[in-house]
Amino acid sequence: MSHKATNWAFQQRGLKPATWRVLAMLADRHNPDNGCFPSQQQVAVDAEMSVSSLNDHLAKLEEMGLIKRVRRINPETRKQMSTRYILGFESDFPQEPPPKIGDGNGPKPSPKNGDSRLRNSETNTVREPVNTTQRVGAASEAETACLEACGPGLSESARRQIVATGHVIDGWLKAGLDLQADVLPIIRQRTATERSNPIRTWDYFTNAIRHAHTQRKRQAENPKIAENSNALSAGVALDADAQLRRLAGWINSGGFVPTSSINNVKRDALLAAGLVTRERLRELQIY
Repeated sequence: MSHKATNWAFQQRGLKPATWRVLAMLADRHNPDNGCFPSQQQVAVDAEMSVSSLNDHLAKLEEMGLIKRVRRINPETRKQMSTRYILGFESDFPQEPPPKIGDGNGPKPSPKNGDSRLRNSETNTVREPVNTTQRVGAASEAETACLEACGPGLSESARRQIVATGHVIDGWLKAGLDLQADVLPIIRQRTATERSNPIRTWDYFTNAIRHAHTQRKRQAENPKIAENSNALSAGVALDADAQLRRLAGWINSGGFVPTSSINNVKRDALLAAGLVTRERLRELQIY
């Protein structure tokens, strides 16, 4: 795995989710010293799609100038080897426009060769999942913010898997959940520490985010609750102060005051407020 390749893949925009997933899988298979040489069967398994669908997405990536496919032939056996994928960030990425379709870098594209060698949809029984949610780009600004908010609780391997469920974030926003107030604080909280069980989907956060949203709305829609609570606290404080002053008046009046009517808490409060003297309390055998 190459961190540089993975970071580069995360920065790409304007791709459909499945096409971006193929790019992410290629980046994951990239070796910083040797390059990227996975078999198409391996990439298809990684991306969870058929080899036929994979070839379509590879052609799209090549059209967009994000990858270059280079066919390799064993010089001794003349047998075809696994394709080399040159990623757009690599120093030896060709500058000339790539062919619109094909699996090599010869003088002509090779759609027929690609069809005969790759378009066998039955060789890989894994089917590409259907996603009915339309998204703008492989990673929206909201998803990018969510990824940046994640701490060590979302590992590198989990990051590569979770992006396939980006439509969940779109659902949050469409449901009225606020990215800054509801979503990001929960993500930061739930990924603050490393986890033994990896998070594989954004849906893991859904219930907690909805609960945070509900609590925030209740507080915003009922400001009188906090206001009344503050008023009640102030009222209790006033009553306690009035009671303390009445007690001090009784003590200072010179009349009889039972020692049982004043506990240590009230005694200390009276002294702290300067309402009575220690001498007067001693006279009453309270101090």
